[in-house]
Amino acid sequence: MNDHLLSKSDKKAEEAKIRALRASLLASRKSETQLRQDLDQIHNSVSWKVTRPLREMNAFAQRRGVPVRALRFAIRQFRTSVSMFGLTKTIFKSINFLRDGKLTALAGRHSNILHSVVGNGVTPTDVTLTNPDKLAPSFMVTRVLLVAEMSIPQCKKYRVLQKAELLSKIGIESTIVDWTHFEEVRTKLQTHPIVIFYRVPAFPDVISLVEEAKRLGVYSFWEVDDLIFDIDSYLANKNLDSLEPGLKESVLAGVPLYREALTLCDAGIGSTRTIADMMAKTTGKSVHVIENAIDTDTLKVARRIRRSIRASADNAANQYVTIVYGSGSKAHDADFMEASAAIYNILQKRENVRLWIAGELNIDASFGEFADRVQRFPSTTFDTYLETIAKADISIAPLEPTVFNDAKSNIKFLEASILGLPSVCSPRETFQAAISDGNNGFLASTATQWEEKLLALIDNPDLRKKMAKGAHKSACRNYSLGKIAKREVASIIQSLTKRPENKTRILIANVYFAPQSFGGATIVAEDIAQKLSKKENVEVYVFASWPNDGAPDYGLIRYDAKGSTVFAVKVPTIRTRYMDIDDGGISQVFAEVLKTVRPDVVHLHSIQTLGVSLTSACSTAGIPYAITLHDAWWLCERQFMVTGENRYCFQTTIDPAVCAKCVPDKLFNEYRTDVLKPTLLESPNLISPSAYFKNLHMQNGVSADQIFVNKNGINPPSPTYKRTRSKRLRFGYVGGISAIKGYDLIKKAFAELPACEAELVIVDNTLNLGYSSMHADEMKTHNTVRIVPAYSHADIDDFFSEIDVLLFPTQWKESFGLTVREALIRDVWVIASDAGAVVEDIVPEENGYIIPISRDSNHLKMAMQRCIERRDFLTNYVNPYKDRIQTSQAQADELYDYLVGLVQN
Repeated sequence: MNDHLLSKSDKKAEEAKIRALRASLLASRKSETQLRQDLDQIHNSVSWKVTRPLREMNAFAQRRGVPVRALRFAIRQFRTSVSMFGLTKTIFKSINFLRDGKLTALAGRHSNILHSVVGNGVTPTDVTLTNPDKLAPSFMVTRVLLVAEMSIPQCKKYRVLQKAELLSKIGIESTIVDWTHFEEVRTKLQTHPIVIFYRVPAFPDVISLVEEAKRLGVYSFWEVDDLIFDIDSYLANKNLDSLEPGLKESVLAGVPLYREALTLCDAGIGSTRTIADMMAKTTGKSVHVIENAIDTDTLKVARRIRRSIRASADNAANQYVTIVYGSGSKAHDADFMEASAAIYNILQKRENVRLWIAGELNIDASFGEFADRVQRFPSTTFDTYLETIAKADISIAPLEPTVFNDAKSNIKFLEASILGLPSVCSPRETFQAAISDGNNGFLASTATQWEEKLLALIDNPDLRKKMAKGAHKSACRNYSLGKIAKREVASIIQSLTKRPENKTRILIANVYFAPQSFGGATIVAEDIAQKLSKKENVEVYVFASWPNDGAPDYGLIRYDAKGSTVFAVKVPTIRTRYMDIDDGGISQVFAEVLKTVRPDVVHLHSIQTLGVSLTSACSTAGIPYAITLHDAWWLCERQFMVTGENRYCFQTTIDPAVCAKCVPDKLFNEYRTDVLKPTLLESPNLISPSAYFKNLHMQNGVSADQIFVNKNGINPPSPTYKRTRSKRLRFGYVGGISAIKGYDLIKKAFAELPACEAELVIVDNTLNLGYSSMHADEMKTHNTVRIVPAYSHADIDDFFSEIDVLLFPTQWKESFGLTVREALIRDVWVIASDAGAVVEDIVPEENGYIIPISRDSNHLKMAMQRCIERRDFLTNYVNPYKDRIQTSQAQADELYDYLVGLVQN
């Protein structure tokens, strides 16, 4: 939470919360869960909601460096806030924000510290992402996403929860999501190579999800356990006639939606062979059968119930023989009619027989004469349902002879069998497959057969026991989870799994990645990824942030960029400072990505915003990782060791007392240090982009053995690169309008030069965003000023070929300095401040001038004058030391050897 957005009372309240959080962390190691709950209280407060538009403007401007667009964005959000919270509160917070002078700071605070923007400066919401070019099962760890109808208890149990258990039997992890949770499904699709849509209709959002699966190369199944996709089978089912007209109409209206969903998916799964055949006839695609099984929970409940019944004296002395019928829904009246006449006759002939009906069922009025022996049990929980069945003596499963019922599973037989009951069933397809007539059950197709076989069981207790024993044995043998998993599930999954195991998998985490190519860190990360991905035995994956305002917080998107598979997480717009260093939501998504690709090693390149918890996720997964020390993020809250007055602090060993006078909130800074520094000191594998930065971190407690120097590499010029000639001496500058980059020094020094046919070429990276942050007429100079758009990798040679001297008067000691090397390797002279790693490849007087870090523009002006005096030399200059500059290919090769070494160790 930004201090300048708060009233005094709000600020005091926040400070109190921070003190409480820090004291709790340090004194009692308060759990992360509790910390998140405390932060949620802040998020849910009215003041937090009221100030949302202003924070979003802040975040937007910091990320893009776009003050004009930020204002438009803020105005839009301001209107939203007024409509939600009222004008008075919104204006009050806005006035405080403006009065504190923070709007001006937003215009130039963050973006101008960045390297020049690469490409067109657009966000991923403005472009079409490159779709993955590989099928997901070919590179992902095999996991199955179950997108399911969850509102029907028996369907959820047997086709969803049981499916997850079946998959686990063959070592496959699965994730279950209710099909109506569309955004959650969309996110999970990014990390699962196989998806099963169970009993899902083709509503527009579902169609979108299937299309997303296709975009991602995720193999999709549509699964069902009824012929709900076939209108002819439905109309032939007499049970529909017993439904109320409105319900019947609703059921039939769903048929074309289910049919379309089936057609859209790559393949089908049916619970029976009849269903599978009908699906194949409908689509012409591959269809598989996965039958219902006896799962662990059902076995456990059945054992408990049987033990309880054996211990019951009442049951032992029971004078009745009970026939039980379980009705799963309202649409079973016609089915019961198959056995109705036989049961009526038996009730007349045997006064010791009674009928139990579990669930909803309409029976003939004639059964009223047996009211004392016909008992109903309402629909209830699965456990209670089994308890009811188990207390009976004989189970029945009548089904009218239709294709619709041939598609039914034999679950009633299986449930009765494990409870120790014999069964009499109609000879529908699945019952015929499970029952050997007279051995482990009876099949009956006529009223006479129903009566004869029921009476045989009623009159012969020994036969009931024998039949029940056979049923139990065959059910456990043929329909156990292990049996079904091996017989029916394994072959399906194995046919899709083609993941190669002979490549080194490297995952790079960086705050941004193409097409959101902002900042020097991103340029380096993209170069590394592109070079590594071209190695024959390497696969590269990237984890980055995603600013899509239309996506849910922590939503995930997968696409291809720079030869890599990119997983990008939506960073919440509303964030606290705590979340920028440690965001549990992002680390959970990262852990999911680790599960998905199971990399051999992780390179945490620039992880501000992504958060330090990424290291814990790697450790938990047992994956070695290395951290690049990009900028001073691990040491300095301001990231660049630059004070609030835009001046370098010149500390070497960081002193908390000095920092306390610089940062907005010393309590937060102490908390931040308590989180980041232990992680830094305990991480054995650190990568520094320069010798200077290695020394800086060593001065802050990191041992030399922890740090490997891997200098950032530069893409060399093309073979046809050649500098153009000009009568003017052309100075170039690419650092933006920030004072920390020396823009004000350049304006003043250049303005003080006499008329001398000099030209200043300034890159304005905001031109690619639709407006300009610089204007040549502001430069009141005797010489020429030309403002040009940001260059990309494609036209970087064009820019440097048209300048003679690069000006780099940065006012902070940088970790590397890409632009300086890009100039040197292209035979451009450099004037640079003595700013840490920036000057490591400058040989004074040979390929550049080094000036002091100073607010005095005379140092820069004198160096520029010396260049003007050497005009002829510099316009024809060739750098004799450019071979010293590391190329991006050399950096990638060096980094690859290092990372592979971590894997081997």
